Amino acid sequence: MKWWTVKKKSVDERIVNTRNKLYKETYILVYILFGISVIVKILYFDQNIRMMITEIVIFGVASLYYGTRSILLGLYSDEVEIHDQRSKLPMSIKNVIWGLGIGVALALCFGIRSAIVYGDGGLHSLQTFFIVFIASIMIYIPFLSVAMLLTHHFANQASKKAAQKDLDD
Repeated sequence: MKWWTVKKKSVDERIVNTRNKLYKETYILVYILFGISVIVKILYFDQNIRMMITEIVIFGVASLYYGTRSILLGLYSDEVEIHDQRSKLPMSIKNVIWGLGIGVALALCFGIRSAIVYGDGGLHSLQTFFIVFIASIMIYIPFLSVAMLLTHHFANQASKKAAQKDLDD
């Protein structure tokens, strides 16, 4: 019966941690490359959303998987707790700030693109930019800030429940 027994191999934690760090760096690099690809396709090649569906699906699926797994393992609430102890700003406030930043970035992108595509030059382009920029800010900043705050709140609660359940078992 030696064929069916599995030996536990000793594992060097330094190697495992270094490997995990490399995986994280690779993940971030791939995200940056996909982001650059989407931006280049929009700005320089004037492609529509159908031409970027692969990048968007990979962004979405990878983010959902990572977020869901960290919540189900109880890791998210632990990360938030450690972050809040070390940082002057709590994670919930940082999420609202990220929502504000993403909203302003989207508004700038939409405003610049509208001024280039629909503006006739000069003051008309400037007027088009400001109208689209202000309208985008009024739409996206409240939506993104509230969405990020609520997502953080509910994810933190679910992660705490998962961590407590794991401790009870």
